[in-house]
Amino acid sequence: MKYIKMVWFDIRRGILRNPILFVVPVIVAFIACCDLNNRIVAQNEWIAYESNSCETQIKGGFADYMMYIYGGMDKYVPESGNYFIFPIRWMVVFLMISFITLSYPYKDMQGFGRQILIRTRGRTIWWLSKCIWNIFSVLIYHSVIFGIAALFGIAVGSGITGKINKDLQYEVFQIAGDSLLSDDMSWPFVIILLPVLISLSINLLQMTLSLFIKPIFSFLIAAFLMISSAYFTSPYLIGNYAMSMRYDMVIEDGVSVTAGLVVAFVLMILSVGTGMIRFRRYDICNED
Repeated sequence: MKYIKMVWFDIRRGILRNPILFVVPVIVAFIACCDLNNRIVAQNEWIAYESNSCETQIKGGFADYMMYIYGGMDKYVPESGNYFIFPIRWMVVFLMISFITLSYPYKDMQGFGRQILIRTRGRTIWWLSKCIWNIFSVLIYHSVIFGIAALFGIAVGSGITGKINKDLQYEVFQIAGDSLLSDDMSWPFVIILLPVLISLSINLLQMTLSLFIKPIFSFLIAAFLMISSAYFTSPYLIGNYAMSMRYDMVIEDGVSVTAGLVVAFVLMILSVGTGMIRFRRYDICNED
């Protein structure tokens, strides 16, 4: 009962009273969907001009909008003439939720949460409650993005489809060569699931690091992991598993989706466990 009350307290204060958690993903997803739709319109106008026909026009669906938001970028190969183009859209999607959830645990520990901790001595309950709050926050954030993408697809007449248009992906991600594995790939559920799990693991890692260093530095570490992942295609950089365009089921020599699932769950478990051990010895009275 004590644990349920603590979780509900965090949900009420950290989620229901945090409108930014709901507003930001709406803005991010809407801008991204509008951007992709404008690209599709421009590409179709060019196709119509070249062929004097509308029969070969590109159509985008829900899966294409999701790939545009979570795709990231194709593998970057540092070589002469190949400039690194920073995946701003992808970075914004993942770092915004990390920033939104950055300060609540720290502020709670300095305010009302400290009084609860001192009275109840329930450090384990407090930490697990914050983990549940973090997980719910991430799930809500990405669910809103999914919802906006689905509604946008319906609004523009493309509907909710699980097919990824190969021609559209070539145009959007500027992929070199015939690297996509199929013409119209189905949209496996794992391609939606894995980026969210990576986001969860990064957020839990960030919250755990905040027990060792200042929250802003833990956020900078998370940002560095994502930036370095965009530059280097490596199974050892977790951000690669958050880029749908780099999965082995999408391109040749991509990162393993199975490995990404294992990495995400292991990191979440380690973050929760390490944070629990650390917080039991954490001096909450002298933290200012």
